[in-house]
Amino acid sequence: DPADWSPGNVQKWILWTEHQYRLPQIGKSFQELSGKDLCAMSEEQFCQRSPACGNILHAHLDIWKSAAWMKEKASPGDGRYCGEFCDASWADSEVDSSCAGQPIHLWQFLKELLLKPHNYGRFIRWLNKEKGIFKIEDSAQVARLWGIRKNRPAMNYDKLSRSIRQYYKKGIIRKPDISQRLVYQFVHPV
Repeated sequence: DPADWSPGNVQKWILWTEHQYRLPQIGKSFQELSGKDLCAMSEEQFCQRSPACGNILHAHLDIWKSAAWMKEKASPGDGRYCGEFCDASWADSEVDSSCAGQPIHLWQFLKELLLKPHNYGRFIRWLNKEKGIFKIEDSAQVARLWGIRKNRPAMNYDKLSRSIRQYYKKGIIRKPDISQRLVYQFVHPV
C-alpha cells in the first residue's frame, strides 16, 4: 500500500517508474516525502513538482493505490491475490471495483468486463490474457455499459476511445505491437 511507504520506498518507486517508463529524471522533487504525503497530493501538485511527467507519476500512483484498495477488499489472507503488479495474478484477480463507493477508472472497468467472460464475452474478450491484449467486440455495448456505470447516458464509443487514448500517454494501455482495430493492451510492470 503506497500510503505505508517510507521516504526510501517513495524514492525506490520513483526510480523504478523512471526506468520502467523511460521518464526524464525527476531528481529531488519528491525527496523526503512519505507514501502518505504522496497519496495526499493532487495531479496538479505532481505536475508542479515534475512538469515533464507529473501526470504520468500521478496516474501510476493511482494504479498502485487502487491495487492496494482492491487487495484489501479481496478476501484477507488470500495469498493468490497479490495486487495489480504480480506477473500472472494481475489478469486473474476478479474484483468488482464498483463496491464501497470507490471511484472507478475506465481501465479498471474494462478489466472487470474482461474478467467476467460469461457475462460480457460477446462485448469484450481477451486475445492474449498473459500479455494483457484484449479486443472490444461490440464498441457500442461497452460504451453503453461504461455510461451506465458512470451515470452518463450520452456515452458513446468516440468518447470512450478518447479516454482510452489518454491512457497511452500515461502508460496504462497501449496499442499492441501488431495494431488492429479495437485491440488494446494493458501495460503492466514486468
